[in-house]
Amino acid sequence: MWAVTGWAAATWLRVTLALAAVLGVLWLLLGTGSGWFWAAVVGAVLVEWQTTRALAAEWGYEARYTWWWTR
Repeated sequence: MWAVTGWAAATWLRVTLALAAVLGVLWLLLGTGSGWFWAAVVGAVLVEWQTTRALAAEWGYEARYTWWWTR
């Protein structure tokens, strides 16, 4: 179970850092006055939300079969 938890946390962290890096570069290139920057921010929030939901679902699915009481 801890392996799955570590995998989910590491995957979430990688996705979050990648999105932050992309938004940082866009911020430097476009600035906050650009509508494209804010569209990218909204897109990043949606990607983060969907990734978190998918990882939580995967973790929950795996948790049902690896907790000690299911053995």
